[in-house]
Amino acid sequence: MIHLEIFLIIYFSISITVSQWYGVLLGSHFAAIQCKEQYVSSLFHCAALGRESKDVRFFINIENKYCRWNCTYLYTKETQNKEWKIYGIEEKRNAAYMRPSSASSVYSNNPSLWGTSYATDGLHSFVKGTEIFASGWEIAPWITITLDGPLVISFVRVYNRDDGGGDRFHDVAFEVSMDGVSFERRGFFKGPGLTGQVVEILFDNPTIGKFIRLRITQGSWNLLNLAEIEVYTT
Repeated sequence: MIHLEIFLIIYFSISITVSQWYGVLLGSHFAAIQCKEQYVSSLFHCAALGRESKDVRFFINIENKYCRWNCTYLYTKETQNKEWKIYGIEEKRNAAYMRPSSASSVYSNNPSLWGTSYATDGLHSFVKGTEIFASGWEIAPWITITLDGPLVISFVRVYNRDDGGGDRFHDVAFEVSMDGVSFERRGFFKGPGLTGQVVEILFDNPTIGKFIRLRITQGSWNLLNLAEIEVYTT
């Protein structure tokens, strides 16, 4: 059995040039619900299950050799149960923070209350449904973030609004582009989302791009609203 906790890194290669790895997380403000669970033979076995389902994080009770993966997460002020060790993809840099952004529309044409800048301001909470990004009602609303150059993208994290209307986040394509014109899908969230949910989408490696777009792809009358988008690079 492996006993290296703080310094343990479970390394796995997806290409010969770019890699992702799980490391120990000392705490989390995400409450895990609706997880898959099973007995595992080792920590590596649990990591393999997480990798197969493209999880950004997984949980293991080393003493009982029990694994949780493929979870749904809710944002919470409480930390994770100490009986479970948390392993996650390393968060080197949130490349979306304070970066320029654009959208197909803004709710009520009022960017001071629902503009795209609220999606990258580093704040996950808001007051009375404002100071978040919200599009207008349309068929396929989208928001695009311009990064500070072509970057190797590891995963994207989205904080859904926490005051209601979480189910509006559904059938969302996570797309990447080098020029802001031609986009390629690199992830997908079926949903519908939950109020207060945190959605993490692990991209295939290598995924390189300068523009990240989230776009609702199903339905005839949609509103895209969310509290924050974080883009983590390798």
